[in-house]
Amino acid sequence: MRFVVVLLGAVATSSLAAECPRLARASAEPILLAQVTAGSTTSATTSTNQISSLIPTGAINGQGLRIDPRLSLQSPPRPGLTDDKTPMYFFGDEIDGQLEDTLILEGRAELRQLGMSLKAERITMDMVPNRLEAVGNVQLFKEGELYKGPALSLKLSTMQGFFNDVTYELSNINGRGSAKQVEFLQPQATRLSDASYTTCPRDRPAWALEARTMLVDQIREMADTEGSVLTWAGVPILPMGDISFAISDRRRTGFLPPSYAATSRLGLEVTAPFYWNMAPNRDMTLYPKLVGRRGVQLGTEFRYLSSDHLGQVGIEILPNDRVRGESRSMGSLVHTTRLAPNLSLGVNIQRVSDNEYFSDFGGSLLAASQRTLPATLTLNSTWQGWTTTAAAQEYQLLQDPAAPILGPYAWMPKLTAAKAGSAQEVRAWENGPLFDWQAYGELTSFRHPTMAEGHRSVAMASVSAPLPTEYFTLKPKVGVHATHYSQTTDGSLSQTQQKYGSSVSLGTFANNVDNAIDSYNRFVPTASLDASMVLERDTDWAGTAMMQTLEPRLFYVYTPYREQSDYPVFDSASPSVSLPQLLSDWSLSGHDRVRDQNQVTAALTSRYLSKKDGTEILRGSLGQRFYFDDQRVVLPGETARTDKESDILFEAGARITRHWRVDSFGQYTRKIKRWQSATASTSYEPKPGQTFSLSYRFTRNSINTVDFAFQTPIAANWYAVGRYNYSLQKRQSTDITQQPGLIEALAGVEYDGGCWVARAVVQRFRTSAEQSNNAFFLQVELNGIARVGTNPLEALKRAIPNYRMINQLTPLPAQFENFQ
Repeated sequence: MRFVVVLLGAVATSSLAAECPRLARASAEPILLAQVTAGSTTSATTSTNQISSLIPTGAINGQGLRIDPRLSLQSPPRPGLTDDKTPMYFFGDEIDGQLEDTLILEGRAELRQLGMSLKAERITMDMVPNRLEAVGNVQLFKEGELYKGPALSLKLSTMQGFFNDVTYELSNINGRGSAKQVEFLQPQATRLSDASYTTCPRDRPAWALEARTMLVDQIREMADTEGSVLTWAGVPILPMGDISFAISDRRRTGFLPPSYAATSRLGLEVTAPFYWNMAPNRDMTLYPKLVGRRGVQLGTEFRYLSSDHLGQVGIEILPNDRVRGESRSMGSLVHTTRLAPNLSLGVNIQRVSDNEYFSDFGGSLLAASQRTLPATLTLNSTWQGWTTTAAAQEYQLLQDPAAPILGPYAWMPKLTAAKAGSAQEVRAWENGPLFDWQAYGELTSFRHPTMAEGHRSVAMASVSAPLPTEYFTLKPKVGVHATHYSQTTDGSLSQTQQKYGSSVSLGTFANNVDNAIDSYNRFVPTASLDASMVLERDTDWAGTAMMQTLEPRLFYVYTPYREQSDYPVFDSASPSVSLPQLLSDWSLSGHDRVRDQNQVTAALTSRYLSKKDGTEILRGSLGQRFYFDDQRVVLPGETARTDKESDILFEAGARITRHWRVDSFGQYTRKIKRWQSATASTSYEPKPGQTFSLSYRFTRNSINTVDFAFQTPIAANWYAVGRYNYSLQKRQSTDITQQPGLIEALAGVEYDGGCWVARAVVQRFRTSAEQSNNAFFLQVELNGIARVGTNPLEALKRAIPNYRMINQLTPLPAQFENFQ
């Protein structure tokens, strides 16, 4: 037979009054209840003058002692095992003693309270000084900490006491170790003497931190050590002195582990960052860096957040670049502030000292390829359903001498207003159709140092009415586009070539130099009709119940011709070819041209969906546009279309297995039997830490690249990582001109030692049309302590889709992982 004793405080007593005997409800003093667990043959004794009543299981409403539904589980307001607001439970094969004096639990003795537990062979509780003694296989769990040892002395009211020859575990950081003595100073502070600490699993010991003393402070969430030494396999390898480390992921002030990098352009880089936790909503990181071939670089990042403001400021300064013989710098500001409940201000600025700054200090292909840096000021507001924006924007242009480009136009300023209504019924029509409508207005002043400048205003409106029937849906739509432009400054071809180089291509800006047009007005209506249908049927695929859909769609649009060939172009461009674009009534981005349209698009989509959970297993779409008139409105430099049909577009996607997916897109010209563009990609991720991706991109006379990336285990605890991105022909875009050959390559290995990780990675990537950068990374990470060496993690996360840190493939234990 086994006894359970429950000590209820005043609050718990009143909450449980409905469930307790009348004697309990009449008394404000703590009461002691005991119940006998049936089925046990162990003998038990109780003191009859101490326990007023024995309540066996099932005595209360036939269900045993249960919690009143009005009680909620929450942390005690005052940590400790004797909080008078939560019940305390005692278990033991034998329970004896006096409530006013001493209570003794013998044989599998246990004491429990919310979030805490104590187990031992014998627990003696002295009620007057509120102290207990536990002996024999003692296990104490509190606040996510588990301590084991032969004997414990503890004062319950203050949680102060001693524990000798202890092994311990800290669940929240997956740490463990041993100590000659553990002293509980207060409920959330513990001092360990002659202690060891590690995050290594017991079956794979490696490193450990040996310390003369270690103070674990749960309030500060820090562990402070004195006289610590780093050992490996029990052998001292590095004196650490007095150090501190976090036992949570909370931000705190102090030096961060140094980082290292080695590249062909900069040499060895050593960064010693210092983090300043200024306030819960403000922090700053200072990162002085020694750049082997360049000098000392100083950098800082400041972040702030409040109810009305948030932002980030970054500054980097290299006072004297030994290679270039000049100072180099970078600054950035991203800020948003709420001026009123419906009014906000945004700032986004980035500037560098010279054209090659990112090529030298970018550290990645993405950073090195930046060619235009914006400076944007935006004022956003909402009022009675209208969304309005006032913005000003200009750019810093970073030129590559081997591939010069024209700078984009600045807005000084740009004002917009938009409003939309959905499914609005016309009150005058009984049972009439529902209308969707949109309205948009824009006023922009364009500025450029050498090309034409002027003011352009745009007004657009449209109305559509979805008309569903039993078999299909029709959606007619009509809209108008009105534009006014007035030129303020003429552009100059000679000044443009002088500033940007004689070899620079004007492209769509050809009308913006030496053009005599002063102003224009344009009004263009557009009408469209969208007809769609969805058919479904049940089917079977390899023994799996499926639903197949067939979704035909016809989309007709008409826009009359307006002469616009002499108009300047500021922000218009042809959109990327895609099926959604084929089914749109807008054929250009921007508002400098409104193309004439008299065409119909036919599209067909089919899907296979799992009837079990609705997952899309297979999808295929096909679309083509048919023209009734030749094209007359084009952008400068474009050739007008004369064909009566567009290229055929298709896209397909399949989930081969739960972890393997394939997607593809193609653009094919039927008349000349030639592919204009194609994309194919596949990804396979059977488990975290194992991923493969392969993609191919082709656009005629522009892009022809193959890209392969992976992370995979290759042996026990060993992982390989890599990426290979190669251009098969000359690649040009507005950001970077890429010669045939390697774009980026990365290869490396990772080793998971259970409580430590080693990473070795090499990388090569292009920084400009004719230059490349090489980098080597070597890093050792002691889980929960620090990372030492050159950091490849940013490069790995950028280069490998779904990359996972191998020491984070499984989550850390929960706080109550060791609760017993």
